Amino acid sequence: MLKFDTIVIFGSSDQTWTLYFTCEGLPGGQESSTITITRADLTLSNLLAIKLQLGYRVRDYLYYKRRCGNAATLHEIEEEVNADAMIACNEEERQVRLLLSKEQKIDQNVNITPLKVPGRRPIREENIDEDEESIDAYKEWLHVMHKENRFMGKCYVGLLYI
Repeated sequence: MLKFDTIVIFGSSDQTWTLYFTCEGLPGGQESSTITITRADLTLSNLLAIKLQLGYRVRDYLYYKRRCGNAATLHEIEEEVNADAMIACNEEERQVRLLLSKEQKIDQNVNITPLKVPGRRPIREENIDEDEESIDAYKEWLHVMHKENRFMGKCYVGLLYI
């Protein structure tokens, strides 16, 4: 049985895809492999060849994870149509998460790690002026409160001073 963590396959195309394989049901436990492959080489026959190299047989199961928000569903790859659907779903990202299993998966819903995208909020100039005024107003109020020693460090309950 051939095991590898990362393999790179380059063909005639310059558009590369990254395939993340999770291998379940192997005697050594669950393992993962990453493969970088060109779009031209991303075919059903090559996926089946990789499946065999990872220690699985023809009758074992190959799924891809189709993202839907923070979850994903498993879709089995049995025919060329399934491989084409996988490519179409991941065309923009060019990354595919695949699952190899000795047993058929009954529950098709799986968790998937969400993509981390840095939060970007557009800054509008009209909001900056308003925010500065509200901060300055608070600072002035706080300065007055300290100057007059009003409610600073004291707690009043009803009419009693504690």
